[in-house]
Amino acid sequence: MTEPTCPNCSVAGVENITSKESIERSKTRQPWYLIVHCNQCGHVYDIIAKHVFSQPIAPSLVLPKLR
Repeated sequence: MTEPTCPNCSVAGVENITSKESIERSKTRQPWYLIVHCNQCGHVYDIIAKHVFSQPIAPSLVLPKLR
């Protein structure tokens, strides 16, 4: 089976890929994102959003026209 290899330091193995929560937090104390990186050299593979702002959708009520 092929193991992932870090492109920066060439260390192999999925056990060397770790993640760390961001220092920045939401009002509910959730981390904003995760940083996926090599635990040997620090090469960053990806940044994954955990806390996403969304626009609240107001309910719409459509009333029929009175005749």
